[in-house]
Amino acid sequence: MACVFVAASAGCSGRDEPVVEADPREPLQLRRGLGAEPDTLDPSLAEDNAALAIAAELHEGLTRTGPDGSVRPGAAESWEVTGDGLSYLFLLRDGLKWSDGEPLDAEHFAAGLLALGQPDSRAPYAGLFESVRVVEALDARHLRLTLARPLPQLPALLALPAAAPRYAPGRFDDAAPVSGPFRLRERAIGERLLLERNPYYWDAAGVVLDQVAYLTLQDLGTELKLYRTGELDITSEVPNTHVASLREELPGELHIAPYLGVYAYAVNMERLTDRDARTALAMAVDRGRITRQVTGAGELPAYGWIPPGIAGYAPARFAWQGLPYEQVVEAARRLWSAARSRGGVPATLTLCTDASANHHRTAVALADLWRTALDVETRIVEMEWGAYLDTRRSPGECDLVRLGW
Repeated sequence: MACVFVAASAGCSGRDEPVVEADPREPLQLRRGLGAEPDTLDPSLAEDNAALAIAAELHEGLTRTGPDGSVRPGAAESWEVTGDGLSYLFLLRDGLKWSDGEPLDAEHFAAGLLALGQPDSRAPYAGLFESVRVVEALDARHLRLTLARPLPQLPALLALPAAAPRYAPGRFDDAAPVSGPFRLRERAIGERLLLERNPYYWDAAGVVLDQVAYLTLQDLGTELKLYRTGELDITSEVPNTHVASLREELPGELHIAPYLGVYAYAVNMERLTDRDARTALAMAVDRGRITRQVTGAGELPAYGWIPPGIAGYAPARFAWQGLPYEQVVEAARRLWSAARSRGGVPATLTLCTDASANHHRTAVALADLWRTALDVETRIVEMEWGAYLDTRRSPGECDLVRLGW
């Protein structure tokens, strides 16, 4: 089946595919749960987990991340940095190609990075690259980046989808050629994305899988059922309520690994304008209780925006971290009371989140904590994925919106 598609696409493009001997076996396919439908396939705009997962399959930057989290050469086989840390010179691999067989060179990587710095850029992670001041494609294989200040994490940042090469200026679409180990073969919105091995990828011989089928399943219970019946090989997530039982029933199959991220709620500053009110809401959240009793998969309580695990960085923390929860709640009540006397708190909080069993449990736990600690009711509004993403950008009547980083 893969050979038929390859031959058809080669006929349409007028370019010859790499010669691959006929293989009578069925394609080696990995079936994965993706969760929600990706908001975009444009690597520069990828922000949600689903979009980032697909972008990582379709696009490769100058560097890539290894299984152990280390930074490894990607499209660039090597790089050098000056002693002052202000200039990086990357050497691209020889013979790089896009998934349509066209040459892939330093100009394409320069185009992708330059687009991030444009005033009209909508790339959510563009700010991570603001120290990159000059981008120069010296020739087809050499790219030089000049920085305004040292950025030791630059090689790691260049592994992000946002730093992927740009095939051509203008709008990205599903048919655009890609640079990663897989390319898009089929897409059924709301159902699945089928990726196939990119025969032009520089390390195509090292890609074991022929295909990866991603199923867009927002209901975690359904995803788990499909796994149990053998229709999925990997789930994107499991319901929090099943973690303990799965540890017992499928100890060799439930994998929980460290994940660099923060689970939070963004505050609508136009509705919650009183700083004391916002501080009180934050202080009243018993993070330890939530991670122990609600999520229960080994998550750490978050007392700051930057999680532990970033090499060479000691994250800032709230001043009240480590104090007994009862003492923190008393301080939160005083702040909330003061804000209420000024008319700075709503009669009812509106908390908006995407529809998910796990997110629902966390939202209910927060509502219970705020009711007990601050005597305020919380209305939980759950939305389908697309509506949630739109609401996160324009929160409207939501006081708080679930946020993941």
